[in-house]
Amino acid sequence: MEKIFGFVGMFVIVGIAYLFSSNKKEINWKSVGCAFAGQLVLALALIKTPLWKLVELASNGVTWLLSQATEGINFVFGGISDNYVFFINSLLPIVFISAIMGLLFHFGILQKFIAVVGNTVAKVLKVDTLIAVNGVTNMFLGQSESLFVTKSYLPKASDSVIFATLVGGMTSISASVVGLYVGYGASMEWILVSMPLTVFSTFVLTQILMPTKYTNEVIEVESTDKGINATETMMNYAAAGFKGVIGISVALMVFLSVVFMINNFIGLFFDGVTMQSILGIVFKPLAVIMGVPASDVSLASEILATKLVTNEAVAFALPQFAMLGTQAKAMVTVALCGFAGIGSIGILIGGYSAVAPEKVGVVAKLGMKALLTATAVNLLTGAVIGLMI
Repeated sequence: MEKIFGFVGMFVIVGIAYLFSSNKKEINWKSVGCAFAGQLVLALALIKTPLWKLVELASNGVTWLLSQATEGINFVFGGISDNYVFFINSLLPIVFISAIMGLLFHFGILQKFIAVVGNTVAKVLKVDTLIAVNGVTNMFLGQSESLFVTKSYLPKASDSVIFATLVGGMTSISASVVGLYVGYGASMEWILVSMPLTVFSTFVLTQILMPTKYTNEVIEVESTDKGINATETMMNYAAAGFKGVIGISVALMVFLSVVFMINNFIGLFFDGVTMQSILGIVFKPLAVIMGVPASDVSLASEILATKLVTNEAVAFALPQFAMLGTQAKAMVTVALCGFAGIGSIGILIGGYSAVAPEKVGVVAKLGMKALLTATAVNLLTGAVIGLMI
């Protein structure tokens, strides 16, 4: 029954997007259909064929890479990583991964990969090339950092293209934070699977809500190199990663404490009622149409609601996540793998202030619409996963 709900739910999400489309006549249904079919085929291939072995291999590779960070952490903190401490074991590896990303950019490896894949996807799906390149970039960099890769193209981009980049930034996660989610108990395999599938979901919904016209333009991916040599670049990226670690730490301390305080206050008047359970009532229909198993709908809806009003890190940290069944945990993991929280609007306004200040007004105007669309994108991707397992 859940798979039927999930199947129907995908079309419900697409139908709602159509109702709120800003230009129904300009929707390229061939492009939308190709993106939708491409997502289903890719999900089927990754989950139901021997390609799953490659996902497991990639998962093992990323896990190994994350483990290499412990040598430097142990040296600095005197072996403290041998006993699990969230900040040490889950957050600090972000610094190491950020440094590796810096090296990949310094030597031009990621630029070439992003350019080839992004331009190819644009030609195949007939979507705006800037949107496709931005979508691929978001798999590796954060939502604001990815804007610098195409910064020379953004000032002249249409509002529809700007909207798609906002949604793409909010629906994705950067490669540097995958270890953080694993620290909460999420499966590395499902995190990796979510990254390309979410790009397709983004194409589907953004091309319905604010259609763009395909242009056969080849986007040159710009360097985000921050140093005169590999060492300086690596250290600059590592420093940026550490800044991100501090930001995540502060957000978790504040948001989790505020949620705890609110729940205690509510508990003075209503026994057993929490902020999550109240918000979950609103999100329960969304969890149902996503195809979450009936026994986990209440838990899943509370987690998804928490992500929207805080962020994905806080949602992963909720005790409800560990209580989910296997299928629901996979679906919710995929739905949480995105930066679609209230704070993302401010982050993207800041990002555009740096790369295309003339577009800040457009970003502010479309910010809330992009946030709601990004939430729908993650739900759509979660529904696809539910059909496959």
